[in-house]
Amino acid sequence: MRAPLEVVGRSLRPDSLHLVLLPTEACNFRCTYCYEDFALARMKPWVARGVKNLIAARAPGLALLHLAWFGGEPLLARDLVIELMQHARELARAHPRMQTVSDMTTNGWHLERPLFEQLLELGVRRYQISFDGPRELHDRKRRLASGGGTFDRIWANLLAMRAVEADFEINVRIHVDRGNAEALPAVLEQCREHFGSDPRFRLRLKALSRFGGPNDPELDVLLGDERDEVLARLERLALAGAAVPAEAMAEHPSCYASTGNSYIVRADGRLSKCTVALTHPRNDVGRIHEDGRLEIESQAMQAWMRGLWSGDIGELICPMLGLADPVREVSAGADKSSGKQRYRSRERALP
Repeated sequence: MRAPLEVVGRSLRPDSLHLVLLPTEACNFRCTYCYEDFALARMKPWVARGVKNLIAARAPGLALLHLAWFGGEPLLARDLVIELMQHARELARAHPRMQTVSDMTTNGWHLERPLFEQLLELGVRRYQISFDGPRELHDRKRRLASGGGTFDRIWANLLAMRAVEADFEINVRIHVDRGNAEALPAVLEQCREHFGSDPRFRLRLKALSRFGGPNDPELDVLLGDERDEVLARLERLALAGAAVPAEAMAEHPSCYASTGNSYIVRADGRLSKCTVALTHPRNDVGRIHEDGRLEIESQAMQAWMRGLWSGDIGELICPMLGLADPVREVSAGADKSSGKQRYRSRERALP
């Protein structure tokens, strides 16, 4: 079996470049389930120059430049985000064929309206912001490094975004575990009340997983049939009108890490493939240089891309499986035997 031709073509397009940029690997939150170690802070200046030089060199031949912002918390280095997005916008003006799109995974703490509008103007138009249930449960797990709660400020920022008249998409991701499942209908209703008539806000239900963090043994995660049953019940409730709409899963899902035109650029210049296995040695596939040149270790890169020629749906969905052992219950286990069905159960995107 081989991967569908459209998946292979998309994954190997020489005129497409996907960069996941970590302008800082520090974070102002200390979520109880976090797997990151925050060992690296702000992106080195020479790395930022390397990113600029890379996209400048590639721009004449690109049809698509996709810049994804990750961390840590990327908005702790918002000046770098703005600087690099301004550079990309100038390149797009000079090369009209190149479409530039950008998204951000953020905790939402610093995403107040003035900064949000500035980022929209620069082209960062899609955001993922997570909650862990109603305020009292969220604030126990998704808290500041200083120990304070975070729900009220993130929610207030979402309400301020709703008032902005612009095109954007906010994916509101709700983490689900055994401890909060019964309280989540109230959160779905809260979302419906405030965002149900605004298609720019979309809901995702995500089963909380163990990704190798220090608190993994204490996480009350849902597994197997219980996980699928709880997600299905919440999905039915959402579809019955208690939540905002969201996009459907792709027909042929594949992870960016399985493609040949996607790289994570870490704060120290390392090139990686997976944002979950950040610290695993097999995640490193090369380095970026200040002049924009990419130094790639071909064997390491090919290991992540193996699903393109094996056609194995599990290797396309999560190429980390089988590479970064132990698996540590990656995304609740997309495996070879379960394929797309298991993928759909691990993160519910409501149609």
